Amino acid sequence: MQRSDDPRLLSALLSHRVLVLSNTLALAASRYYPRRFGVRLAEWRVIDALHAGGEISANQISQWLMTDKAWVSRSVERLIEGGYVRRSADPGHGRRLLLRLTAKGQRAYASIAAAARQRNDNLLACLTGAQQQTLQLALTRLETRAAAMLAQPHLGFDAMAAEGRADEGAPRPARPGRLRGAAAGA
Repeated sequence: MQRSDDPRLLSALLSHRVLVLSNTLALAASRYYPRRFGVRLAEWRVIDALHAGGEISANQISQWLMTDKAWVSRSVERLIEGGYVRRSADPGHGRRLLLRLTAKGQRAYASIAAAARQRNDNLLACLTGAQQQTLQLALTRLETRAAAMLAQPHLGFDAMAAEGRADEGAPRPARPGRLRGAAAGA
């Protein structure tokens, strides 16, 4: 990994570099989306989850986004007030409420998704096609490894076997569409 002249340990850690990239993209989105589409970045992430999930609960959105339930609830309330989301009782579960996009929410999704894809394409334009494929493969492997570390009792902070090393076998093709939408810090 390339190291900068920054003497801080964090600047050399992959997790920090990914966080800085994500925060930079999120900052741009948090400035652009309200002005252009009338929704905040957090609300866009909920809209994206609802579009993918159809009729789902706020708890499921929280799990998908790996975020706090209260954060999702606040976003959902704003989206309901704005007419983007409708809430209804789950007929199969007495206490659960299901959420779904309204026609206005579907239109917002289409517009914001197009903008997010364009911005994603603009970001990736500095990489060749082969570099983009390598990045996709590397991100998939890192996501898998991070999830495995999270499942360990020591959460990845103790020495682990070098499972899933890059030198094991030939590279697999990247999954299409991985860096789109909310996952890309949209």
